[in-house]
Amino acid sequence: MQPNLFSRQPPSFRSFVIAVITCLALLFINWRIPHVIKPARDVIYAAYNPIYALASYPVLSREWLNQQTKSETQLRRENTAMQAELLQAQVRLQKLSELSAENTRLRGLLDTPLIIDGRMEIAEVIGTDADPLRHIIIINRGETNQIKVGQTVLDDKGIMGQVIDVYPHSSRVMLLSDKEHSLSVRLERTGMRAIVSGTGDLGRLKMEYVPTSANVKIGDKVYSSGLGEHFPAGYLVGTVSQVRRHNSGEFSEIDVTPAAQLASGHHVVVLFSESLAMEQPYADR
Repeated sequence: MQPNLFSRQPPSFRSFVIAVITCLALLFINWRIPHVIKPARDVIYAAYNPIYALASYPVLSREWLNQQTKSETQLRRENTAMQAELLQAQVRLQKLSELSAENTRLRGLLDTPLIIDGRMEIAEVIGTDADPLRHIIIINRGETNQIKVGQTVLDDKGIMGQVIDVYPHSSRVMLLSDKEHSLSVRLERTGMRAIVSGTGDLGRLKMEYVPTSANVKIGDKVYSSGLGEHFPAGYLVGTVSQVRRHNSGEFSEIDVTPAAQLASGHHVVVLFSESLAMEQPYADR
């Protein structure tokens, strides 16, 4: 009679062998015919769900208690931090808006039909003259950028002024509206020549020495004439905004609204060309 090997082994080992054989059998059945095992597996998972929920309850309870027991100081600190982040985001948004507007202004300068032959230097307005009675701005281009006294400064709308002093890294520009500034101009509609001077008002220039009989109308475009070789010819100066004729006077009082943004210009263009009197970009008008 053959000896029974299992009867000689401890019960714990016998149970282990039976469990291993059972597991292998279940794995084989799950591999070969999974649809047979699936219902039983689903039932076991459903039975384990309450156990999983109960096991996770201490962790969830601790998080809930931590949220409920936060001190007023912590809440204030978090609120302050969130307000600081919101402020930073708003500041960045403002900067993005300013950069977008600045990009638009620069594109306007580059695309303006006033610039010819590409002879220009884009500069930034970095200050104004200390004398409040003078209309003088300071730009961030100077001798190192080959800027010279007398060069014309304009924006994408028209002439702004002229360089009067040059330093190594900056220059001073007298605006058209300065009381000491004058330039020779020509009316687009009639070709009549005149002198336009500053009034001390950024939004108003005056046309001088125009006879009362002269054919000048509100809305007439005024361009630089190129005479005197201080400004190149054919660049927009402004538009006639008011004409006053007096029977007792020899000359009319004519106001001109400057085309350039004298009060709010941030970027400007410095022309490197010589006097363009011979080129006359608007001579055929």
